[in-house]
Amino acid sequence: MGNIILKITALICAMALWFYVISLKDFQLTMEVPLTFVKLPEALAIASKPPSTVSVTVEGKPLDLIRLQSQKQSAMVVDMHNAELGSKRIHLDAKNFVAPNFSSVHYIEPDKQYLFIDVAVDTKIERNIPIKNNVVFNAAPGYVIVQPPKLMHEFLKVAGARNALTRIIDIPTDSMFIDSLKVSQTYSVPLITDQLPQFVTPSDSVAKIFVDVQKITSKEFKDIPVQLIGFYDRALNTLSPQTATVEITGGNQTLDAIKYNDIELFIEYNRFAIEDADSLAPTIKLTLPPNVDRDMSIKAVVVKPDKIRLIKTQTDDEDKDEEYGI
Repeated sequence: MGNIILKITALICAMALWFYVISLKDFQLTMEVPLTFVKLPEALAIASKPPSTVSVTVEGKPLDLIRLQSQKQSAMVVDMHNAELGSKRIHLDAKNFVAPNFSSVHYIEPDKQYLFIDVAVDTKIERNIPIKNNVVFNAAPGYVIVQPPKLMHEFLKVAGARNALTRIIDIPTDSMFIDSLKVSQTYSVPLITDQLPQFVTPSDSVAKIFVDVQKITSKEFKDIPVQLIGFYDRALNTLSPQTATVEITGGNQTLDAIKYNDIELFIEYNRFAIEDADSLAPTIKLTLPPNVDRDMSIKAVVVKPDKIRLIKTQTDDEDKDEEYGI
């Protein structure tokens, strides 16, 4: 039993000695680190597409290298305070390597091979880019969306290099399907900005969309005059009945905004001869506020009675002709 304990103790001491010896040596590690740009003048912007990461070789103690790689606290930093318009090739070396809290880890310059990046700088501008709505909204049964969903802001301000911004057509929202709506509400929808060019900065990450939802109801408007229009002898022709009831089905708030004078009923006199009929359905003219979409907010319009009859009044001469059998 004592021999086993001695052997285990010897093994642990040997391993500790081995780790101690290893920890005194420096090792090299190649890894990917972020490439960042700092101190770029406010009036300028990066117009090219430099890599987001670069491969570097560093040297240090084993434990420091393990911690550095796992914590991802290193980067290659490029100081752009002296940047000018145009393209430039930049040599990356030890002065660009940053690893806070790892002072013992050093950048190793590759043998016979320098690390370069090409960077183009252009004038920085701001531009309003149209937002493309990719959200589908549907009302719940018994409710209706009375106008197209409205972007509260139709454009998104972005900043970046001039030639980069001119290539952007629009900025889409996330594709979503929002169903069973019962109340009007403004929705915040994520914008898809990950497809923007590098170094282009959007002013917001969401779009706000207002959806006007109303409960479907019906409302009757009684005694609406039916007009006979066109060229005809008003003394000999009239309509029966001369008024009708109009029942409108649609969004409740839209119906509340409709007044008696907003509804007109009329029949073109020549239609009776063209269609060879003595009764016709009147044409309906419904005047709605300019901000109301009739196709979306009005579901049905019914006239009661559905047809109006043309009545011809006989003259005195026609009465006499009938009396004498002519």
